[in-house]
Amino acid sequence: MKPIIAVGNLFDQDAARLAEFACHNGFEGIEWSIEQGQSEKEFIARMDKLKELEVRFHCPFQGVDIAYADERASQSKDLIMRWVERVARAGRKHMTVHVGFGLRSDRELSFARAVETLTSLVQQGAEYGVSISLENLTTVWTGVPALFNELVQRSGAGVCFDIGHAHVCERQQTKGTIYEQYILPNRHKILSAHIYHTEVEGVGHLAPESLQDIYDRLEMLKIAELCNWWVIELKQYEEVLRTRDFLANYLESSSRTSSQSSSFLKNAS
Repeated sequence: MKPIIAVGNLFDQDAARLAEFACHNGFEGIEWSIEQGQSEKEFIARMDKLKELEVRFHCPFQGVDIAYADERASQSKDLIMRWVERVARAGRKHMTVHVGFGLRSDRELSFARAVETLTSLVQQGAEYGVSISLENLTTVWTGVPALFNELVQRSGAGVCFDIGHAHVCERQQTKGTIYEQYILPNRHKILSAHIYHTEVEGVGHLAPESLQDIYDRLEMLKIAELCNWWVIELKQYEEVLRTRDFLANYLESSSRTSSQSSSFLKNAS
């Protein structure tokens, strides 16, 4: 399945400018990072400007975490559910959430609460027709493949696989590969991917300098048959467009290889 190539909020909350950029540069989708304090009226007005594009949603909410060990977990879930309802009213169907976003320690968190609250969020999201995915980060539990996988499997959440975060985590650990730790266990759960090279603390996301920087990870994604959404998660326009070209070249080459393999098998039979 050829994925849709999407772009994030390059222009903050300026949806009209983002829609123009996407259409002009061949992007078929937008992954919209929600501004948590925005009113429903403002949100719907922005979504109307993106109506010609497929839109999925990302919730990098500061101070909001469904894994808090106290009542803040329920408050966080309630806030996210309000956005699930808005996403559904806008006619959209996908949202990515985090556990441990912005946190360096799990001392305020409860793993059991994370499983319980994420499970509830997934179930309630389904009632609104909105699929909930969990993103792998570099910190706390989702930066540990075994714990990330346990959260996903026990909650029923989908997966937004961030190849840059996985790259950071692989370098920090000594056992296993990205394929073995993240992709293979979740091959039927990965619904989307964040595409860039790696993340550097204090700098942010780094773009690939060439296709080779990310080639192996793109190849690994081939077994994730439901992963039909690739978001270039970069902020500089030039880097976004260069990475778009890398992905276009990769997908074109992969398509040719698949066609050649199919022809060979057909002729051989």
